[in-house]
Amino acid sequence: VGKLVQQGSGASNLKRVTLELGGKSPNIIFDDADIEAAVEGAHQALFFNMGQCCCAGSRTFVQDTIYDEFVARSGERAKQRTVGVPFDEKVEQGPQIDKEQMDKTLR
Repeated sequence: VGKLVQQGSGASNLKRVTLELGGKSPNIIFDDADIEAAVEGAHQALFFNMGQCCCAGSRTFVQDTIYDEFVARSGERAKQRTVGVPFDEKVEQGPQIDKEQMDKTLR
């Protein structure tokens, strides 16, 4: 459907459109990466806007030589995430829409 909308927009009067096509944007992390920066970048890519955006980094590919360390650090970073009222400046993320989504996020 997105492709048809894009073609129609270009063929008519070049109206601006935003196509939210539900992408699965990957993070790719090699063993020469700054591990702390990679963990933080992957964390923000996944959790930005509660993960509800079409460009959320919902897949992370990590080179096998740093995989265990990356997973351990990522888990610790996720446990430190501040969830609460989104109007509080100290809060990183508002609530999930329901318990099912919260449980899925915590897995």
